[in-house]
This record gives sequence, structure tokens and C-alpha cells, in this order.
Amino acid sequence: MQAKEELLEQLGESYGYVNRLVEKKIEYFKLNLAETSATTISGIITAVVLAVIGLITLILALITAGFALALAFDSYVYGFGLVTLIFLLLFLLVLALKKPLITNPVVRKVISKFFEHDGKEV
Repeated sequence: MQAKEELLEQLGESYGYVNRLVEKKIEYFKLNLAETSATTISGIITAVVLAVIGLITLILALITAGFALALAFDSYVYGFGLVTLIFLLLFLLVLALKKPLITNPVVRKVISKFFEHDGKEV
């Protein structure tokens, strides 16, 4: 009878250890998910802010270039038309090369961020 009680006591202790281990693993998973999500969201917010600032800067630079070329060509149509043509060509180039220039690097970066483990990739 004594051995049976000891066995039950040891099983109870083992159950307690396993229970605490599972709780710690769940807590670690939650913290890891929160850190990964926060890092990803902050990266997205930073990218959006930089994109807006960059877009405003680009618009002002294009207006300046249009006026400068208009003075050089002595025609507003030619000046702004050349700026438009350059950006149309750039648009078509990015459209043709969007997968290797944009899609693949973004997918790689997101996947590496989510599978990063303690600062090292798994």
C-alpha cells in the first residue's frame, strides 16, 4: 500500500511539472507572437510614413523639374510632357519587373521575420 501511495504522489508531482511546463510554453508562444506582430506592424507603419513623405517630396521635385524643363524648352507643354514621359517609362519598367523587384523581396522579408527565433533565423 505504501508503494502505491508513493507512486500516486510521484505521478501527481509529474503532472504538476508537466502542467507548469505547458503553461510556460504557451506563455512563451504568446510573447513570441506579440513581439513578431509588433515588429511587423511597426515596420509597416514606418514604411507607410516614409512612403507618404517620399511621395510628397517626389511630387514637389517633379513640379520643380517640370518648370525647369519648361524654361529650358521655352514651352510648358514640352517641359511637363518630358517629365510625364520619363515617369510613364519608369511605371512600365516597374510593372514589368514587379515580381523580382517588389514581390519576392517582400515575401522573403516577411517569412524571415515570422520564422526568426531569438534573433537567429531557424
